[in-house]
Amino acid sequence: MDKKTVFFSVSHLKVMTAQHMLKEAGIESHVINKMDTAHAGVFGDIELHVDEKDEEKARQILGDAEIL
Repeated sequence: MDKKTVFFSVSHLKVMTAQHMLKEAGIESHVINKMDTAHAGVFGDIELHVDEKDEEKARQILGDAEIL
């Protein structure tokens, strides 16, 4: 199944918070860290991906929590 990016940030804490909220709602998510390790916080970001079928629900949950 295709994965969709529902959230991204340079803050590891924000991404982990979003991932926890989705897990509590029964939505499996995956983190992909695209940060440049030599220039942390300057280049790249950390992305949170969900299955395409869960994208709308995940965005609603994160939006209601004012994370998006």
